[in-house]
Amino acid sequence: MQVIRNGFLSLLALGALTLEGHAQTVVAALECDFPPASSDDWNMAAATLQYFVDPAGGWKVEQDSFSFDGPTNITIGGKDRAASLSITISRQSGKATKTLSSERKSLTISGECRKMDSSGRKF
Repeated sequence: MQVIRNGFLSLLALGALTLEGHAQTVVAALECDFPPASSDDWNMAAATLQYFVDPAGGWKVEQDSFSFDGPTNITIGGKDRAASLSITISRQSGKATKTLSSERKSLTISGECRKMDSSGRKF
């Protein structure tokens, strides 16, 4: 797994100004690896997920992190259920924490993210 260099995520997802002075949002494309995880109630397989950090899509861009909190759907025992998803990604280290919550149960896992360029994975 690639080690994230000092603050390369720090330069992502900052607003840029066009010639007319209007703000333009830069979307960060990240690929995150999460190991398998389990709790007393849930098991989650290892996964590699791609996130497009877009403020228009509900992501918050802060100086030290990217974060997302919102609804999602998960499948438990073959049935789709409403759930809550919370993701926080450090812009300095690339460390990620993801929490899924549904019906008073939750599962939190930690992973690592790396930048993708426009042609896909960047290693």
